[in-house]
Amino acid sequence: MQRIVAVTTLLLLFLAAPVAAKPKIAFIIDDLGYEMMPREIAALPPQISVSIIPFTEFDTAVALTALSQQREVLLHLPMQSPDGTPQEPNSLTLAMSKKEMQGSVKEALYRVPQVVAVNNHMGSLLTQHKAPMHWIMELLEEREIGFIDSRTTPKTVAQRIAREHGLATNRRHVFLDHFPNEAFIENQLKLAVQQAKRRGVAVVIAHPFPITLETLQAQLPELQKEVELVPISLALRQ
Repeated sequence: MQRIVAVTTLLLLFLAAPVAAKPKIAFIIDDLGYEMMPREIAALPPQISVSIIPFTEFDTAVALTALSQQREVLLHLPMQSPDGTPQEPNSLTLAMSKKEMQGSVKEALYRVPQVVAVNNHMGSLLTQHKAPMHWIMELLEEREIGFIDSRTTPKTVAQRIAREHGLATNRRHVFLDHFPNEAFIENQLKLAVQQAKRRGVAVVIAHPFPITLETLQAQLPELQKEVELVPISLALRQ
């Protein structure tokens, strides 16, 4: 009898023990807006978020399509890069006043509605400077919008200043496809899993290259055995 009670007690304790939460990955597909939403994205889980460049031909249309797919939307805000490197049209620049910069961000937010966060597009020059980052974060703070630092330069101060304004924030941990070939992307996915296990949650930025979307669709079922996919809002930390 005592043995039965002991076994029953152990079984109850086992059943009551909390199940360890899986590490989490938040994927962001960047650089959308120049074309309509790629059909391949619709085939991906809705937890995968998209980031849209404002002032592009299809910025609002892509945002609305994403929202109809129950997908979270970010504003991929163009920012100035160093001289001699590619510059996105309508980028925020060091030459702008606070009023000009905040006005441009407001217009961008109008064109890309219902965003949960902003992440920088390019910006390896602008994100090194405190004043413009304060101007941007001040506006995002007023609107309760989060910020993801894409970390296009190790000298960025963007996330630190986002924290100073009390924004929900995080940073990019892995770029998935700066070499857009299957082998490289698969290796970066392994790195993403390592980062997720180390940090609890990892933010991964990718681009709408056909090879990226195809590889994601093929690899995600296996990936989800080790990690949980989450929308970007669940990767933001206050």
